[in-house]
Amino acid sequence: MRRIIGILTVLAASVLINGSTLMADERIEYGTSGNSKDNCLLVSMNCANQVDSIQMRIERLNKEIAKGTDVYTRDELNTLKNQLQDATRNLEVIVSGS
Repeated sequence: MRRIIGILTVLAASVLINGSTLMADERIEYGTSGNSKDNCLLVSMNCANQVDSIQMRIERLNKEIAKGTDVYTRDELNTLKNQLQDATRNLEVIVSGS
């Protein structure tokens, strides 16, 4: 009986160790590579270390909007377009000074 309990304990420990490493590998990739969504622009996820100028933000928004419905839903595209309009207005206010 003790041997069975010992074997089950070792087996459970190995399953937990292997399961945690497998779960760590199954992370979601966020970013702008390929046809993936840029969740930093869309919902402000995973962008703690990203600082863009207004011009860079406008450029990134244009690139993401250009991906169209292949990557984004219509609602997400509308959100990106609204952000682009806001960024463009901010740039105009900064440039014109009013």
